[in-house]
Amino acid sequence: MWGGRFAEGPSAIMREINASIPFDKALWRQDVAASKAHVAMLGAQGIVSAEDAAMIAAGLDQVAAEYETNGVPENWDLEDIHMTTESRLAELIGPVAGRLHTARSRNDQVATDFRLWVRDAIDQADAGLRALQVALVTRAGEHAASIMPGFTHLQTAQPVTLGHHLMAYYEMAANRPATASMPCRTGISRSIT
Repeated sequence: MWGGRFAEGPSAIMREINASIPFDKALWRQDVAASKAHVAMLGAQGIVSAEDAAMIAAGLDQVAAEYETNGVPENWDLEDIHMTTESRLAELIGPVAGRLHTARSRNDQVATDFRLWVRDAIDQADAGLRALQVALVTRAGEHAASIMPGFTHLQTAQPVTLGHHLMAYYEMAANRPATASMPCRTGISRSIT
């Protein structure tokens, strides 16, 4: 990357400061997906030929398969996931790989990959919350008649069922409007999002 502008490469300390590959390699799926979407746009707009767009997309599929099988290599000279992916793509398909960077900056890539990663993380958290809610509803149904002491302000209150108590945790885990309903044996129907 630095060869065309400077007589020598960066010093070791600058290499360590600039290299983010140990951290952002976790974004490889999002980086490949964003690159595939970008090259599809470039092809659809006639900015690159349909043949080049198809070659780049196929090359990105191959890079993704390699990452899935072997992990992302950590070459600190390539600094980040974007350069790592583009470098491997160039090894696979040659100079046409350079067209992938048309009409986008490294900052565009960082922002896009991070937003996609956050969206995926939110989807995983939502799925985890939904699984927790399903488990709570299941256990609440199993314990619809299991009596336990209720508590308020850390003091004993009127008796409640364990099922009722568990449903309080269900409600705490509810994080968006209901889209489906799940009945439990308490006779209460609770929405599962």
